[in-house]
Amino acid sequence: MSKPVILAIQNDPTDPPHLAGRWLMEIGFEIKILRAFEGEFVPATVPDGIAGLMPLGGHMGALDDHIADWLPNERALLADAVARNIPVFAICLGAQLLAEATGGTVARAEVGEIGIYSIELSADGESDPILTVDSGALVAQWHEDFVQVLPPAAVHLASSALCPNQIYRIGERTYAVQFHPEIDTSIIQDWESHADNAFIESGKHTVEHEMAAAEAELARIWKPVIQNWGRLVLG
Repeated sequence: MSKPVILAIQNDPTDPPHLAGRWLMEIGFEIKILRAFEGEFVPATVPDGIAGLMPLGGHMGALDDHIADWLPNERALLADAVARNIPVFAICLGAQLLAEATGGTVARAEVGEIGIYSIELSADGESDPILTVDSGALVAQWHEDFVQVLPPAAVHLASSALCPNQIYRIGERTYAVQFHPEIDTSIIQDWESHADNAFIESGKHTVEHEMAAAEAELARIWKPVIQNWGRLVLG
């Protein structure tokens, strides 16, 4: 019997599904990686046989079509998923693409977030069925853009001191997070060695040690959330 497939759209060579993919595989999924950054074709509609989508992070902005020519198709793909009630778990750039695809807007933050931060749940976040976390939960951040205006259909679930829209939901099975539940210290090391504008502008020299110190706690918090979403997909 074939396994249900999550299509992970990898927008950047340094941001694979990594831990999130492993956690979903543990509960019975196959992870198919579409390497958009390598020129693999990104369809504008969700292909047959796909149970859910996971658009991932990247150094580009959500509307930087001149840098990443597949982004118009990726936004169309996400809009199609929402219209057809196909589940999505969108991460960082993926969350911004989902917002732009469904009527929200993305902007450059006054202060980016690089490193370990905490989030605060909204009332809807506290009652959300997959968020088995409390206010003050730690997250790993790496972004300079953010979702400024949520899509009309979105439910606000969490914020941070520097970013008002850290988690939102559309419908019952589509979630978007501004932070990176999929990463560990090895990914941070790679990002620091390929410093993007967000890291350069942050003024920080390294966040490797704070990531290493928080790594076990981050996995403890976010593995159940990713797997809870996966169980929603499984129905």
